[in-house]
Amino acid sequence: MKRDVKWSDVTFDLPYCANGQEEAAYDGTCINVNAPFEQPIVYIPNKGRLTLGAAHNPKGRNFLIGSASSLVSILTPEPPPPPPPPPPPTTTTSCTACLDPHLTFAHGGRADFKGKDKMWYPMLSARNTTMNTYFAHDDFKNPNRVVHGSAMKAAAWVLRTNNTGKIVTVEYNASAAARTSAYIKVSDSPMGLWLTHGQKPFQIENVRIEMRERKLAGATKKAYHGVALVVNTGLWQMTVWSKPYPNAASNPGKALLNIHVESLYDADADPVAPHGLIGQSYDGDTLPVDGALDDYKGNEVTTKAMAEGAIEGDAVDYELRHRFATRFKFSRFDSTAAYHRDVSKLGVAKGGKERSKETFAASASADVEEESA
Repeated sequence: MKRDVKWSDVTFDLPYCANGQEEAAYDGTCINVNAPFEQPIVYIPNKGRLTLGAAHNPKGRNFLIGSASSLVSILTPEPPPPPPPPPPPTTTTSCTACLDPHLTFAHGGRADFKGKDKMWYPMLSARNTTMNTYFAHDDFKNPNRVVHGSAMKAAAWVLRTNNTGKIVTVEYNASAAARTSAYIKVSDSPMGLWLTHGQKPFQIENVRIEMRERKLAGATKKAYHGVALVVNTGLWQMTVWSKPYPNAASNPGKALLNIHVESLYDADADPVAPHGLIGQSYDGDTLPVDGALDDYKGNEVTTKAMAEGAIEGDAVDYELRHRFATRFKFSRFDSTAAYHRDVSKLGVAKGGKERSKETFAASASADVEEESA
């Protein structure tokens, strides 16, 4: 008796990958399934890495749940106690993505970007360098208003070294704890390591990662001293620091990230033009571009701006599959040549500002008041 053939979980529209070690990605390309930055990672909030804590002393905080958490991963070793910190230097760092967050671009201009809840986005995509941030929707209870907005809760890097091509991954979570740590993993090493303030910087070839005190500006009305994670590739210096929510008394235990992206070379002249939500602003013309901004008037505000008018394409083009993903529509990580974005095709969103003709210095800064987060 002839039986009907039954098909289950079969997809016919994916390309054929001749190499048995490769599989078809969402964009139709074949990728190596063993690549550490292309593994299909499912992000589970309740299993997020804890900044501090052990089974006998659960002081850690899950960065997606702003209150103290008793969840402790048995796979997460407690970092060793650091030596006394050195006196803080006078260097001041301002943020290019702050609070809700508000983006400030390389040649001036700014925009607000709420992002999709529980989604990773690339802030910088350059040759051999990717910096991603994790967005989560949340409420900010400020003295004069409640803002239904979002915050950056984590950052992740994928870095390829210059000489041997080793892949270095870095993870850093927002925490309201006084001491924070970054987790670093090198592709040919079976074990990762925790880096905290007071330890020697981690260095491999051109990549240098350290936790150090810096004078931080742009997140509140006044600059303050704090511990920042600094990732330096020789071409890019990316600084991230964790801080409690504004009006901490009404937002107990909650923390967010602020970031600063700085090129250490003439990124505007790079034959592989940088991209990402911030990286694309190194577009070669030294002119600022403003995008959509949220209106914070009223006692209750719900943000919605997605940087329309200041970014190439749409926000959905920047959504990533996981924290170590390097591929998206405008990815530059594996590129050998890439043009700058076409600024003439950026449509100014309703409520945003027209493109300014004033020339700005190639820097990034912000002045965001704590009350208007």
